[in-house]
Parts: sequence; structure tokens; C-alpha cells
Amino acid sequence: MQIKKKTDIEFVLDNFSSLAQWDDVGGKFFIVFEDRKRGGQWTLMRYSDGRYSIHGLGEDYIDEKELFFDEIDEVVTFLWNNRAAFNAAVKPATVSA
Repeated sequence: MQIKKKTDIEFVLDNFSSLAQWDDVGGKFFIVFEDRKRGGQWTLMRYSDGRYSIHGLGEDYIDEKELFFDEIDEVVTFLWNNRAAFNAAVKPATVSA
């Protein structure tokens, strides 16, 4: 699923578990994509209780801890601002599916 307009993000969030990988140890779904501003990668996570968080990691940086979103609108804004990198990361999965 590619994000072309903001309404596409609702579909992505509603179907996050089918687009993401499962982390058995952490008990969460996750998608990794490029952090184009800092030259590393973002991990967007969704826990079984519905909370979303992000974590950044790069060659020259690592976020100290996960940043949890307080409101779903914050997740939407994050995905909208990073839609090109998100689309690049999920495109191989959607092409082969």
C-alpha cells in the first residue's frame, strides 16, 4: 500500500499488521524505512494495545529510547512527512504479494 494522499494513511494504520513484520520478543508489529533527514532508519512500531512508537538508528546516531505517539494524528503526520521513504520500503512487499 502506497501513501499518495493523507486518506491512504488510515488504510495503512488499519492494515498495519498485514504490512509489517512481527517481533515475538517485543510483542509488536514493525516496519523499518529510511530516515532521510538523518541518514539512518526509522522503525515504526505498533503494540497489541494499539499504541504506536518510533525509534531512529543510524551510523552516527541512535535514539535513546522509543518515542510513543500520544495521538493518532501524530502518527498520521509522521507518516505523511516520511511517505516517500515509507513507500520505498513497502513497495517490494506489495509488488510480490
